[in-house]
Amino acid sequence: MFELAPAVAPHTRIIPARRPSKKGGVPALAITAYAEHNGIGMGTLSDGSGYLTQRGLAHLCGVQNAHIGSISRDWQTDKPRIVAIRTRLERLGHEREAAHQVLVWDGRRQYSYDPVVCEAILDYYALEAGDHIQAEAQTNRLRFKRVDLGGWIVDQFKPKPEPEASTPLRFVPLATNAPETFEAVDAVILYICGLYALSVWMAATYFEGLKQRAMNASWNRLGLYLPLKAMLEIQAEAILRAQKSLSF
Repeated sequence: MFELAPAVAPHTRIIPARRPSKKGGVPALAITAYAEHNGIGMGTLSDGSGYLTQRGLAHLCGVQNAHIGSISRDWQTDKPRIVAIRTRLERLGHEREAAHQVLVWDGRRQYSYDPVVCEAILDYYALEAGDHIQAEAQTNRLRFKRVDLGGWIVDQFKPKPEPEASTPLRFVPLATNAPETFEAVDAVILYICGLYALSVWMAATYFEGLKQRAMNASWNRLGLYLPLKAMLEIQAEAILRAQKSLSF
């Protein structure tokens, strides 16, 4: 059993639904939209649910289209893989008289598989197919354990919001205020105080040196030591006062 489907489009392309004919043979469900997303044929039905095409399910399981077709053909038999798949459905409380429904889209028949059947077949090829276990089926099984397959199918047909245009970065220079007058005055005062303190320190060092030289000089023996010492002490006291005035 092979599915007739249009050529695979590189991107998802949603085709608007045609009104079903009013003549006899209208199915209970009708396809309302069809698309191929990354090579997976899928669509939505008139009851709001999603489905995969035979070719789309084969793509998801990593097998040939004919393998899925043979599952549908042998659905009422007791072949091991059919029993395994139907047992999985029964454990979940689902029973299907057929693996698929034959619906019409754009004048062509489609074999539509509902999400519950798709998951059971996907689980078979991921876990129970023996030598025919497919790595792609295992990957997709884990993927759709985290995301509901039926909801994912329906979401592919919802309008995608257009991305918002990103606002370009704008570099705004920081406002810099001109230095106020008092800042310049403070700088001048600090500079003058520094020079004054340096001068006092140099003077104190100079007089201390004179004092030591006078005390050690040989002419101090002539009686000039005491007057000279008094003069130096007076000068040293004046310098000390100047130093204290800088500690404000």
